[in-house]
Amino acid sequence: MIDIHVPDELIASQTRYNGAAGRAFVAALPALAERCLERWGLRPDGPSMYGMCALVLPVVREADGRPAALKLQSVDEETAGEPVALRAWTVAGAGAVEL
Repeated sequence: MIDIHVPDELIASQTRYNGAAGRAFVAALPALAERCLERWGLRPDGPSMYGMCALVLPVVREADGRPAALKLQSVDEETAGEPVALRAWTVAGAGAVEL
């Protein structure tokens, strides 16, 4: 089992803005992170970071040792379109992120 630290500030932010749904989201983050790390062949590489709605883990890709970041955020109407926007920027040649 991998120890995933969810910062207190993220817990407080999710609780303040999303109530019970926010508490459920942060409670599920360690297991979600572990599943994503395993699925995509990543390993943690540094302390957890956070924003108002997301946990960001610095990681290394096991296949080639490339550094990366795993961002896990709650999905709501404000954040639901983020993957589409990131893909559009990448296709347009801006190279925002690799999805």
